[in-house]
Amino acid sequence: MAGRTSQLLGCALFASTDLGRKWTLLQERVTKDRIFWSVSGVDLDPDLVHMEMQDSSGGYLYVTCLIQNCSDKMVTAQFLGKIDHNSLLVQDDYVFVKVTTGNRTKHYVSYRRNEFVQMRFPKYALPKDVQIVSTDESQVFLALQEWYQSDTYNLYQSDSQGVYYSMILENVRSTKQPEENVLIDILEVRGVKGVFLANQKMDGKVTTRITYNKGRTWEPLTPPTTDMNGKPVSCKVPDCHLHLHLRWADNPYVSGTVHTKDSAPGLIMGAGNLGSKLVEYKEEMYITSDCGKTWRQVFEEEHHILYLDHGGVIVAIKDTSIPLKILKFSIDEGRTWNIHNFTSTSVFVDGLLSEPGDETLVMT
Repeated sequence: MAGRTSQLLGCALFASTDLGRKWTLLQERVTKDRIFWSVSGVDLDPDLVHMEMQDSSGGYLYVTCLIQNCSDKMVTAQFLGKIDHNSLLVQDDYVFVKVTTGNRTKHYVSYRRNEFVQMRFPKYALPKDVQIVSTDESQVFLALQEWYQSDTYNLYQSDSQGVYYSMILENVRSTKQPEENVLIDILEVRGVKGVFLANQKMDGKVTTRITYNKGRTWEPLTPPTTDMNGKPVSCKVPDCHLHLHLRWADNPYVSGTVHTKDSAPGLIMGAGNLGSKLVEYKEEMYITSDCGKTWRQVFEEEHHILYLDHGGVIVAIKDTSIPLKILKFSIDEGRTWNIHNFTSTSVFVDGLLSEPGDETLVMT
């Protein structure tokens, strides 16, 4: 929101309308990371703030207010009743909350700020946990963990209202992060609508799959026919495919991310391996410029990656714990790479940043 910033100090929420010169206390007892600005085209007022806050009895409520006047009198309860702590999510057309009474949890959704409706999963589904994956193009993708699952989730998609759900992929790998956060090993490919990558865990084996039609059908990644030196590879379908580290990896030295960008449609780059399954300690780098139909190997080890100028330039620096002074860059979608000395003395590299804007050629 141009010209506005918000800052959370402990459990009190402050807002500024003059680029931080003056701060106003909006609300106390708010839940950290459960504060959301208004969504353009959905919320009526651009100065609206959605938040989860604790009431005087210790329960939690979903409330909204305008930043100009956020006194208790102006707070509007959108969901009439208590909600579970840390359950509010405002994303695009949807607002999600959950309510637990006894040992039974119900999930609710509001579409385009209409009244809340209980989310309906198939009768056989007994959800232990629900994580929202994507709300793009008026459809909800979510990961649901069944009572019998420990390190996997099943992927569901909804109708346009976000109420009724059907399963589209089972056993997507997951891991618990610090502070009880959960990472689902699924990635929405930026720049091309309806494309997702997911790592599926079946029979103790993790394999990467891709969909081009919002999850109706999934297929493995076709391996490249040659390695980075142009020699034929022995990896042949259907016994061998390409597998990628999507969101995370067991190896702490692997960043575990696939690089996609809205301004570089069709360009996907990530670390992984060829074979019958994903291997945690193999981090060869692969690239595709046709949204995953054909792949090429570009490096034998993992690199930090940055797209510049709508993907017209790709910058790569080796991901290593030793000091470096060279970077590589490509202006032909990774087919050839040039080497550049960016410093006279080797330095430790933590990552790459670009200046704001999709057309920039400035990097840090």
